[in-house]
Amino acid sequence: MDQKIQIDPPVVILARPQMGENIGATARAMMNCGLSDLRLVAPRDGWPNAAALPMAAGGKSIIENARVFDTVAAATSDISFLAATSARRRDLAIRSCDPRDAAGLIVAHSHQSGGKDSAADKNRAAILFGPEASGLDNDEVVLADILVTASLNPDYPSLNLAQGVLVMAWEWRMAALAAAGQHQDKVAQPVSLDDRASVAERDYFYSRLETALDDGGFFTAPDMKATVKRNIRALFTRAGPSKQEISTLHGILQALTSKRKS
Repeated sequence: MDQKIQIDPPVVILARPQMGENIGATARAMMNCGLSDLRLVAPRDGWPNAAALPMAAGGKSIIENARVFDTVAAATSDISFLAATSARRRDLAIRSCDPRDAAGLIVAHSHQSGGKDSAADKNRAAILFGPEASGLDNDEVVLADILVTASLNPDYPSLNLAQGVLVMAWEWRMAALAAAGQHQDKVAQPVSLDDRASVAERDYFYSRLETALDDGGFFTAPDMKATVKRNIRALFTRAGPSKQEISTLHGILQALTSKRKS
């Protein structure tokens, strides 16, 4: 008997959103495309925000159930595949793709066979959006597995926050429907669904590694320190380490630092 295909919708994370109206419009766009998990990181005007609900329309339940976090790391503690969005490409060593390819990767990551033994909770994906005025900063982008940019008019590539969410949510929905129907060949081939380390687990390892490198005198050029740290994080993130691999890296780091201290 064929198993029912289960494709979990990605989480939508808004980092430092500024206007309640845009948060409400985001919820409406999410509801249009079947997404429901909205997370807010340090919203400028606090939360709840009375301006959000009227703009949410049918997405009222998404607004009412939205969760607030202090940092992107906290909001992604259970996420193992993170797509960051940007109106422009960045000078970072991170894989870049357009919304359609990104949707295929997100679907592939969360593509599960339904049933009580499903590993869906271990393969949660999220899409990260920055604040309206400035977008994500490089330290937030480098946390992600992929950077998503749309091929818009180069003279005016900026989208309203809710428009950006709708573009990504629509592409995810099309990829998910194709994967569940007769056109699986149009979707990116599924990646290995190993026990992937969460964003928070990776971030903790990076912090330990950076501290050890600091103690060892690795960062010899103070003006390049932040850039080098981001490049190191991007290097490990591209590898998509599993929980076991992160644990092994912690062990290697412990052995190296212990030897140096003795």
